[in-house]
Amino acid sequence: LVADLAQDLPERERFRRLLAALRAVLPADAAALLRLEGEWLRPVAIDGLVPDALGRRFRIADHPRLAQLMAAGQAMRFAPDSQLPDPYDGLINDVSHGELHVHDCMGCVLQVGGRTWGLLTLDALEEGRLSDPHSLAVLQAFSNLAAATVTTAERVSQLARSAAHHTTPGGTTDSAPRRMSGHSAC
Repeated sequence: LVADLAQDLPERERFRRLLAALRAVLPADAAALLRLEGEWLRPVAIDGLVPDALGRRFRIADHPRLAQLMAAGQAMRFAPDSQLPDPYDGLINDVSHGELHVHDCMGCVLQVGGRTWGLLTLDALEEGRLSDPHSLAVLQAFSNLAAATVTTAERVSQLARSAAHHTTPGGTTDSAPRRMSGHSAC
């Protein structure tokens, strides 16, 4: 994952690898990276959720679990018997069991450049799957890698936009030819 930071990858692939690495470390059935857009959270990458989840937006006020994660400011796990509705119920990508309900979930706020960027969430169908006492610390530490990944993706995107802005249709830069000054011994 750290090696990916130096790779020239499309943003979606960079985020997909991030979530795959997270699921390799913590035993979840699904993971999502959600970007904060005003009062909404929009999935920008998913792993283990149905593809339809990428097209959804979650209004924070309508999803108490997401609201609690946003307010917590650090990694937290919901009790498996929590009565709060889970935004991913029915969205876990496991067609062998029909509509599945999440029984164990955790998440943490993602801070980028000192501001709240969004959330990193993990969900499991099996109660207690995320109950290891070290899981919260692992998720919190992983959020630093996630922040670095997001920062890298944003900078690569910014550089690409800047390069596109400074390139003419012929593929050359739009800066004027520079005149060299000086004397040559030739």
